[in-house]
Amino acid sequence: MSLQNLQPCTAILWLTEPQSPDEKPRPLLRSWLTDTDLLTSRMRRLCADKFRLQVLEDDATQTSDTLRRVMLCCGDLPCIYAETFLPAKTRAAHPWLRELGSESLGEALQSRSDVSRGSFEYALLGPAQLPVNAKVSDESALWARRSVFTVRHEPLTVTEIFLPGLIECENRHARIGN
Repeated sequence: MSLQNLQPCTAILWLTEPQSPDEKPRPLLRSWLTDTDLLTSRMRRLCADKFRLQVLEDDATQTSDTLRRVMLCCGDLPCIYAETFLPAKTRAAHPWLRELGSESLGEALQSRSDVSRGSFEYALLGPAQLPVNAKVSDESALWARRSVFTVRHEPLTVTEIFLPGLIECENRHARIGN
């Protein structure tokens, strides 16, 4: 399964730049979308001791293709929903992927020398295209990005959806900092 397969009725148009014919992300959101550093690290800096990685789904016992779903939160405020598509072959070749638990996948990948990351693709997802865990109450469209990591020739795909809580958290931080 992948994010696209979860929503078969509504095709997702992935773009090479974070802009659609209808909308461009605001500069602050664009900086998050295009950031090539770890989002987890940036969230930790933003939220300090309030940062929380919540594992929503991670069936480490599966031998088939699986999805690992997590939410990056600032306190109780959900900021980024992330979904990793792990092919069975990748999980078999890298058993450590089954042992992540509450550890950040990005931080685990960063510590390895045999990892490369492909370029980002971006999409503006309408309410019908969002996974249940990423839906927000106001039914607005949300920006997402995805990229393929290769771990010693085995792929995994990470999709991240940027929730309204992220901008709210940034705005709170800016008010406190001033």
